[in-house]
Amino acid sequence: MEKNNSNIMILMLLTLFLTSAAPAQYLVVSSEQVQSLMKGKKNAVLVDVRMPEEYQAAHIPGAINIPADRIRFDRNLLPKDRTTQIIFYCRGVG
Repeated sequence: MEKNNSNIMILMLLTLFLTSAAPAQYLVVSSEQVQSLMKGKKNAVLVDVRMPEEYQAAHIPGAINIPADRIRFDRNLLPKDRTTQIIFYCRGVG
């Protein structure tokens, strides 16, 4: 994530850790933590939950777009491996 992408106002990053042995946990992570995950060879997927128009205008490289209201219907686009970290981001509230 480069600072040149300042037009993407990421106010909140949520990461969803899915494991088969425990229920899902939600954590708030910093942009630096996300950058580290994506640069490392960690098993992680970045999901932009904004509307397609916002995603097309600008998004974090490597992110896939699944609008928040479509996640239930498009969950087949998410990784099947339950150890994969799924990081959801948006522009923020308001």
